[in-house]
Amino acid sequence: MTQAKLATLEEKLLHPDDWDQAINYFFDHFGTEPAFLELSKKTRLPIILTMMGEIGKKLFQKEAVALVNPMMFKVKEFNMIHGTCIIEERLITFVYLMNIHKGVFSIANLQTNKVEHCSRVSALPLTELNDEQEMYEEPWNSNPN
Repeated sequence: MTQAKLATLEEKLLHPDDWDQAINYFFDHFGTEPAFLELSKKTRLPIILTMMGEIGKKLFQKEAVALVNPMMFKVKEFNMIHGTCIIEERLITFVYLMNIHKGVFSIANLQTNKVEHCSRVSALPLTELNDEQEMYEEPWNSNPN
C-alpha cells in the first residue's frame, strides 16, 4: 500500500466514465492486502447509507429499498471508506475517498457474481456545514446498548 497506489485509485475514481476499473483496482491493490484490512475500522456513516439507498431506488425503480447487512470500514490514513451491502438480492461493493468526495458503487448479481452496474457518486459538503469532515463523522449514539 503506497501513496502511488492511492493516487492511481483517485485518478480512476475521477475518470469520466470507466468506473468499473476503479473498483477492480481497489480489489486488486487494496482489498486483498492484509495490512490494509488491519487499518480498516468498522464505521456506520449515514451519508453512505443514503447513497446506497438512492442507487438502489434508482436502479430498481422503486420508492424504497431495504439495505441488508450494510458493512462499512473507514481507513483514516487514506481518507477512505469501503464496504458492502445487499439490495434486492444484489451485492453492492463500494470504495469512497473522502478527500475528493467521490466513490464507486458496484452492483453484482449474487447468483452469477457478474457485475451488472457501476455508479460513481459524489457527496459535496453542504454549505451550512462549518467543517466538511462533519458529513463523514459517525452519528453520536445516545443508547449504545
